[in-house]
Amino acid sequence: MRRACVLLPALATALAGDPAWTENAQPADLRRLFPREAEVSVEREGLSRLVLPAEVMARCRPDLSDLRLFDGKDEEVPFVLDAGARPGGDLEVIQRHESRILEARRSEIGRQDAPRLRREIFDLAMPPDPPRAGAWVLVMHTSPREFVARVTIESIGKGGEAEVLVKDGSLFRLGGPRPAVKDRVPLPPIAGGRLRVVLESEHPFWIEPAFRLESARTLERSGRIAVPLEILSTRREDGRTLVELQRPRGIVPDVLRVETSTGTFDRVLEVSDEGPTGLDTGLGSGRVFRVQALVPVGEQEVELREARGERLRVAIEDGDSPPLADLAFAAVIRQPSLIFSLPPGPTGGAAGIIRFGGGRAHPPRYDLAGLLPQTPPGAVGKRAEVAALLHDPNVVRPARLGTSRSNPVYDGAPALAFAMHPGAEVDGRLFSHRRPITVPDAPEGLSRLRLQPGDLAVLSDDLSDLRVADVGSRQWPYLIEREAASELVACAIEGPEREGGISRYVLRPPVTPLRPDRIVLDTGAGFFDRGFRIEAGSESGAKRTLARGRLTRSIGDRRPVSITVEPARVETLQLIIEDGDDAPLAFQSIQARVVLPDLFLTAPPGPYTVLMGAQGQDAPRYELERVRDVVLAVKAAAIESGSLEANRDFSLRARLAGRGLGQTVLLWTTLVAAVAILVVLTLRLARRDPPRDV
Repeated sequence: MRRACVLLPALATALAGDPAWTENAQPADLRRLFPREAEVSVEREGLSRLVLPAEVMARCRPDLSDLRLFDGKDEEVPFVLDAGARPGGDLEVIQRHESRILEARRSEIGRQDAPRLRREIFDLAMPPDPPRAGAWVLVMHTSPREFVARVTIESIGKGGEAEVLVKDGSLFRLGGPRPAVKDRVPLPPIAGGRLRVVLESEHPFWIEPAFRLESARTLERSGRIAVPLEILSTRREDGRTLVELQRPRGIVPDVLRVETSTGTFDRVLEVSDEGPTGLDTGLGSGRVFRVQALVPVGEQEVELREARGERLRVAIEDGDSPPLADLAFAAVIRQPSLIFSLPPGPTGGAAGIIRFGGGRAHPPRYDLAGLLPQTPPGAVGKRAEVAALLHDPNVVRPARLGTSRSNPVYDGAPALAFAMHPGAEVDGRLFSHRRPITVPDAPEGLSRLRLQPGDLAVLSDDLSDLRVADVGSRQWPYLIEREAASELVACAIEGPEREGGISRYVLRPPVTPLRPDRIVLDTGAGFFDRGFRIEAGSESGAKRTLARGRLTRSIGDRRPVSITVEPARVETLQLIIEDGDDAPLAFQSIQARVVLPDLFLTAPPGPYTVLMGAQGQDAPRYELERVRDVVLAVKAAAIESGSLEANRDFSLRARLAGRGLGQTVLLWTTLVAAVAILVVLTLRLARRDPPRDV
């Protein structure tokens, strides 16, 4: 505990709030950025840990960037954020001691009918203090050659008495097709002042190792809590139960827990990401089951990858079984905590206050964040000692959080008011299509429009020919999130046309050209395994293969078959399947998945027009792009959109008189000059005397 006493005052001083930690990191009146607040109470001077409840996390951004701690004088207090550990991601604190070799001896022992035995004896100095947790492990380092050695380890007391700790152990490094390494030997508690290691091998070389001692402990990090998720909709479809769940913005589940009143069941469950900022991607899948007994036994949790969307889509494979009754879901999340230093409040009152929510603040840049590693495998040396201190309940005492309330000094003005100003005028006659929109009165000044497949058919691939204009033809700055979501577009199916054991299906999307990245096929066939390829037809008539491989479905699997294709602008698609002597497959539906962008607009409420379709336009350059992270940190309101329509004011003359005027003038000047030169040359040739007859 001697080193702990040295580290603790320095750590507490750092956490006490040196103004240098936060200099120039945030605006002067940071308090006005957070709509909610709650009082914090501590037990005593020194370090405290505040575990954040689900209510606070649900109102914050997932990275907790919009949360700050203030003392009784409303000055910002730095803290260490312990984000907790994912399942299987515990933090290890490793204590290391490089063992100094006090004495080394070598000898060779001759043996009949066996190779000579090489013996190496090393006396190692032991550290003055025992390990903080558990016992020492002896780790041996050697040059990268293969070896096998027998090891005996003894503890040598001050009077020279020896106590055997490990008898006839083994250490080795093996190569070949199945390499293996054993270079660690756990030791029992040691009381002696030195360690003697005896290595015996039959190799024609000396092992010549180096040694160190290690001791590791797994820290008990912040626990996990289950947050109930609201069910938005439930429906049955093709032997599956499909459930949509609302995900609060600050709740990023590591695990989805399923609750049901059905006693005994065994179902496959798939979870995908949906909604704005989601991409309909799979987050996780697994089998949930339970056997009803005196004590129910089963597994009702599925591990998930990080979710981005506002909703979770859960598909439960029921088959011919009835759906699970009284379904309920909970997000199991790591419960983060703050470690800080605050003096107790007067007469047991509040020592400080946390303010949180709103999504308007940047992540704090406290140097203290490095004191606690957030990811495995862990920390070593002095860092390990600090991490151990921060998880010692005798050093870091629990803090209490009061009831949440509205922040009376919160500034509710739009967070992006600074960005709400128009840009240069735009000539609407240059664009072939338009879509009227109505921007709502967004609380933060940010609104969002989801572009549709029809919009993408009009726009160029890089979206350079897209503008947002007001009634005065002034363009308004926007940001594009290219992969915000996805949509399945149903294709009309023609065919199949069968020839020589091959079936051809023509797929016609309702909007062209379309740029799909996946084709989803739904058929009633219970099993198939056939070769296929997908060809694309473009505006020029050229054909291009987008995907090829095997089209398969396992017995009993009723899920639609998904094929990833190379993204390309297509007018039609051809699905070509090698049936052999089997009958052609009958498809109930074929859908093309299209990735849709989101347009984020910083504009006052009112009517606007989205202008689209102007070949040869350069992409707009808005200074809004320089503060992209700031803009997209706030919550966006949905924009009301009208139908896509042809621009009645579209004018080819305007296009020629606009950006292409210089090129047009140069072209006609060149043509006129060429004609004039040809006329002059023709006249000169005509004036020459005709050749005389000989």
